[in-house]
Amino acid sequence: MLTKSDFLIYTEAPLHLWAKKNNQYKKEFSQYDTHLAKQGYEVEALAREYARRYLSKDAEFQKEFKYENLLSKADIVVGNSIYEVKSGTNIDKENKYDVLFQYYVASKSSDIENIYILHLNKEYERKGEIQLDELFVIEDMTEYVKENLDIVEGLIAEALIIEGKDTPQGLVECHRPKECPCINLCHPNLPQYSIYDIANAKEAKLRVLRDMGILDIKDVPSDFKLSKMQKKQIEVAKSEGPYINKEMIEGDIGELEYPIHFLDYETYSWAIPQYENHKPYQNVVFQYSLHMLEKDGEMSHKEFLSTTKDDPIKEVIENLKVDMKDEGSILVWNKKFEMGCNKEMGRIYPEEAGFLEELNSRVYDLGDIFSKQMYIDSQFKGSWSIKKVLPVLVPTLTYKDMEISNGTEAMVGWETLVYKNIPEEERIQLLNDMLKYCKLDTYAMYEIYRYLLTLF
Repeated sequence: MLTKSDFLIYTEAPLHLWAKKNNQYKKEFSQYDTHLAKQGYEVEALAREYARRYLSKDAEFQKEFKYENLLSKADIVVGNSIYEVKSGTNIDKENKYDVLFQYYVASKSSDIENIYILHLNKEYERKGEIQLDELFVIEDMTEYVKENLDIVEGLIAEALIIEGKDTPQGLVECHRPKECPCINLCHPNLPQYSIYDIANAKEAKLRVLRDMGILDIKDVPSDFKLSKMQKKQIEVAKSEGPYINKEMIEGDIGELEYPIHFLDYETYSWAIPQYENHKPYQNVVFQYSLHMLEKDGEMSHKEFLSTTKDDPIKEVIENLKVDMKDEGSILVWNKKFEMGCNKEMGRIYPEEAGFLEELNSRVYDLGDIFSKQMYIDSQFKGSWSIKKVLPVLVPTLTYKDMEISNGTEAMVGWETLVYKNIPEEERIQLLNDMLKYCKLDTYAMYEIYRYLLTLF
């Protein structure tokens, strides 16, 4: 039987489906995947309650539909309508493939006429108890699926052929080797710096290069149509040396004002908002690290990690007001995130909006130097992540061998710290590991800043 899950794997890449059917599809689930799955179960439970209350007391759940050698299970069935539950706040490409398959199988084998997607309302703000009729929104997908039935029928036919193939010869591979669950099938002998490292490259462009027999980024023709920034990345890769626009870097850094603050937040997000005025997937700031550099070179460090089961944002703001100075630049890495957190914290606590807006007025994104290609090194491989930049510019600092070494681990760690019963010794160790990780984030920014100063 071709199931919906199999069909969705086929839409990732035809070669993935063959790998799945031949026991060569080995997808590893990260801590973040586990977190998302947990959120999905919670959304599904509330969606069932929503269905009973607002759709029909006779709503059916996980109803099975079979047609020839196709199998699907619908999340919610009411009369001749299917409601597919999605834990996101919008409809993505995978959701569309999902309803196409569901409708095709169900409409061929029963009297199903309509299909909808039930998903979270991104504008919902919690006020007291969860209001299910406001938490969820329903989008009618019936017209969309009817318009695309011929397309999905063709895709299903191809998927069924792939399932019966003896060899993977001729099947199309994926275009995301970093996430590939069958890397030896899709991307054997991939160069160390490949075309898949070209920043923001579209699948169609990568497919053209692959068809030309080009895998190494250094082999991309100079006249191949790419964006200006992508061409610059390739040019630097071919030169094998860094590109440094000292004048632009000096102009940017020269505008910074002392004391310079290096600030980093850690956040948690629930699909179902847990606190008053919070929205689905609200970034809930529970921790920060702050290094401060004075004009005379003196460095100090402040940090805070909330362990309350109440909204930690309130405590974070109170401590920020004590630790932040009312003058001087605030350096972050990816200002969209930190500034977004400040804006949302001000929305949730309007009495603090002025303070948080003032912080945003002083924010400077240190990552801009790398994302805007003032500094390019082939060792970054097209990325401007601090974890890619740091080992190149400051090799003495590393996130390796840390008990907590990324934001997802910090998020899971906070959930364990606050919501699970663990031995006191383990709790203290976890808390220290979380503080150590966040502290390295801001100290790493300081060291990168210090390195940049040596360029001019």
